[in-house]
Amino acid sequence: MSILQLFLAPVYRYLSNLTGITLDRSTLLPQLADASPDDVVETAVAKKEMLFVRVHVVMNLVESLLLRDFARVYQTMVRYPRAFQMLDDKKQMKVTEFDGIFWSGFASFHFAREMREPQWIQRGMNAVAAFEEWTKLNAWNFSPRYHLLKAELHHTQGDITRATESFDAAIAAANKHHSTSFEAIACEWAAHFYHNIDNIEKAKQMIQQSHDAYVEWGAAIKAAAVIKLLQVQVTAVGSSSTTIRNQQQRLHPTVRMQSAAL
Repeated sequence: MSILQLFLAPVYRYLSNLTGITLDRSTLLPQLADASPDDVVETAVAKKEMLFVRVHVVMNLVESLLLRDFARVYQTMVRYPRAFQMLDDKKQMKVTEFDGIFWSGFASFHFAREMREPQWIQRGMNAVAAFEEWTKLNAWNFSPRYHLLKAELHHTQGDITRATESFDAAIAAANKHHSTSFEAIACEWAAHFYHNIDNIEKAKQMIQQSHDAYVEWGAAIKAAAVIKLLQVQVTAVGSSSTTIRNQQQRLHPTVRMQSAAL
């Protein structure tokens, strides 16, 4: 496997899963895309191409998050801890690695809500702090990510008002900065948030806005999945979801005190 193939294979798989666009299966790239992430990482390590290790791990994380495959997200973060160890120490966070820090911090809030373990929200809070500083330097590139991280933080805290404000800010920043992809992502996660607090009309609005943005971005498969998944959840409201009002009670008290200042 050449260096270029190391890079293109995960990119092809990522784009294909979002858009539905595929190449002839008899060609090399689709075949390489079928390789397991571990095999690709091992090949990159053997070639001492550590940049490609990081690229592959982060892309695998992003793809899993966008497909809402949280088991695979968790597996990636646990399997390659060195790729995400900067989340445990703000001093290790470098702006050149902002993409990996954003997505892993974003995932950390999901696991904080699901697993109720304080280290996850601390990781997310470290990402928020880093993006707060970077947004002061370059709002165009970083503010949509910063506001979306804050929205997930407040969602995890159970702070409905501040979560709503931050989701609105994230969507507005994405629009202002012409970031259709982040508009789609912010609206999708906002829809899940509104579903959790039983605001079904707002959830439906976010579903449609997310769908339209994904279509504009070119992610047709993902757009269809948003409609299918979230509409199912909307019709099932109240049957099995735990409301956000109970989430704050589930957080460790120390975490609540630490996060109140953000």
